[in-house]
Amino acid sequence: MPTNHDIRRLLNGLPATVLRLGRDIKEKYPARFRNRQSAENTDTFRSLWWGYFPVALVALIGASISIAIFVQSLNWEKRQIEIAFQEASQDRISAIQREIKHFLGIVQDIASFFEASEIVGRREFRKFVGPALKNQAGIKALEWVPVVSTDDRSAFLEQARQSFPPFRITEIDPSGELIESPARPVYYPVLYIQPYQRNKAALGLNMGANPIVLTLLKEAQLTQNLQVSPGISIIDETDEKTAILVAVPVFFKHPEPEQNSAQPAPKIRGFAIGIFYVGDIIERALENLRPGGINIDFHQAYPSEGERLLYTHHTRLKAGQAPYTEDRASAITYSQRIALGTQLWEIVCHPASEKFETETRNSWISFFVGIAFTILLTVYVATLVGRARQVRLEVEERTSQLWEVVQALNLEVVERKSAEQELQRLNETLEHHIAYRTAEAERRAQYLEQFAYVTSHDLKAPLRAVANLAQWIEEDLSNKLDDTSREQLALLRDRVRRMHDLIEGLLEYSRVGRTGDSEIQVDTQELINEIIDSLSPPEGFTIKIKGKLPALYVDRLQLGQVFSNLISNSLKHHGGDKGKIRIKGESFGEIYQFSVCDDGQGIAPEYHNKVFMMFQTLEPGDFENSTGIGLALVKKIVEEHGGTIRLKSAVGEGACFFFTWPKKRSSE
Repeated sequence: MPTNHDIRRLLNGLPATVLRLGRDIKEKYPARFRNRQSAENTDTFRSLWWGYFPVALVALIGASISIAIFVQSLNWEKRQIEIAFQEASQDRISAIQREIKHFLGIVQDIASFFEASEIVGRREFRKFVGPALKNQAGIKALEWVPVVSTDDRSAFLEQARQSFPPFRITEIDPSGELIESPARPVYYPVLYIQPYQRNKAALGLNMGANPIVLTLLKEAQLTQNLQVSPGISIIDETDEKTAILVAVPVFFKHPEPEQNSAQPAPKIRGFAIGIFYVGDIIERALENLRPGGINIDFHQAYPSEGERLLYTHHTRLKAGQAPYTEDRASAITYSQRIALGTQLWEIVCHPASEKFETETRNSWISFFVGIAFTILLTVYVATLVGRARQVRLEVEERTSQLWEVVQALNLEVVERKSAEQELQRLNETLEHHIAYRTAEAERRAQYLEQFAYVTSHDLKAPLRAVANLAQWIEEDLSNKLDDTSREQLALLRDRVRRMHDLIEGLLEYSRVGRTGDSEIQVDTQELINEIIDSLSPPEGFTIKIKGKLPALYVDRLQLGQVFSNLISNSLKHHGGDKGKIRIKGESFGEIYQFSVCDDGQGIAPEYHNKVFMMFQTLEPGDFENSTGIGLALVKKIVEEHGGTIRLKSAVGEGACFFFTWPKKRSSE
């Protein structure tokens, strides 16, 4: 019966025995082993390529997915910018169309006025067009132009001079001087014109002497409908402006025809004419819209001749902003044609410089995250393949030696190999699970952060729209709202502002622990003085710092948030018109303890834990400024840096907030 000592001695000598036997067999059968070694080298080379094929496949698939996500993200962001630009452009074009329709309606109203009255005097005309001239910018002149034949010229002049003795029919000669109009078959003199002081030289001017105007009037008479001229240049004082001339024909009324008798052609009486500045109309239409960073070109569209630029609207800016530079090379444009009588305008919208540009930061972040994850996964797979290959080669080598040398030890070798492979498999499985869980946690954290930013952006946009809508309603209905409606609109705007502050607070709360400046040396006394200055305490409140505060190596921004929230909280919830706030810092071993105390109304003990919870306020109200996040943010910042915070207070005895901050390095 062998003893344990014998078994141990046998096992210790086994490797040497195996090596010796293997050497003896190789010396005895050298040719067999050379052939076997050559075949093993060939198989090793092939297995090396096939073994690392999964590594190349993982790298290729990961890179392809990252590039596809990057391209899709870029296309999506570009499409969102294009949609926003098109909507803003359509809003402006719609406003311009409404304004132009209103101006055309002024001329149609004048024509209707003359159709309704057989006799209209100079005073009645001035009184009728007065409101339009008072309320509308962009009107060069509103005119009444009768049609006078050469036979009726003397009678017309006699009648016109009864209300305006100096009246005469004039024309402009080639040198630009006003002369008496020569004999013509038909005259189109300006009988009434407003505003008179700016256009007195045009009174009596024969509009038919101008070929362009004559063509327009004849087309209006022929179609019996409103006609608009192409853009014409007019010198207004010292500036040259583009204007349009709108003509509406007015016909004499005929008695009702007898039954079965032909309707005679209507006889022209005259034309209601309006001359409008294109630029003033456009700027008036857009002045009630918020500046959107869009430049607009207005072209006169000719079917055979192409287009001619009428006017260019440059985006309006807020005070203090630099003007946008014109950028015609932008890939985003929006164009639309609108009809003015028989005229067509081509409206082309261009984004101003640095406006409506595609934001690619998120796309690049997703691309680099995908590439980084692909690299890590590729390295990990390569490590697994290399480790598996190394283990396989070692196992094959040892197994081959044992098989060639000692057939009797086959069973033991197989068992050891099986155990080793099982252990290796378990180890690989464990490492795979750890790496997978780690990557999954990082991915979810990144998705949550991105989701928070996107959600905040998507929530802010409708909030701004609601606030703007409430303001517009109050401005448009200012004379019709009662006190209750105004209070409800004010309550709506306050709710929108509180929701905006709540979103900002949540974002700031979510950033704690993930973002922040590097730690630098901060003089806390100087920091608190800056915060006090920025808060501007109301008159009657004093803030004092007791003793000398330390200088710390800290994250300056987050420590400043703690002090700013605590001091502003004491000012906001003090409850009186006068008060004192005391700030103190003390050193205790490895920590500093800071305190912010006030002599306000205090907080009942049952609410000491509640004030540090999210969305908790002790005095809710319709116009309360608190979002319930400030103290929760303070608590999270302090605890993220390894400190603690507590409250000491009672009703009527003020409130003291104590928080600790660990010492790292100090310059005391």
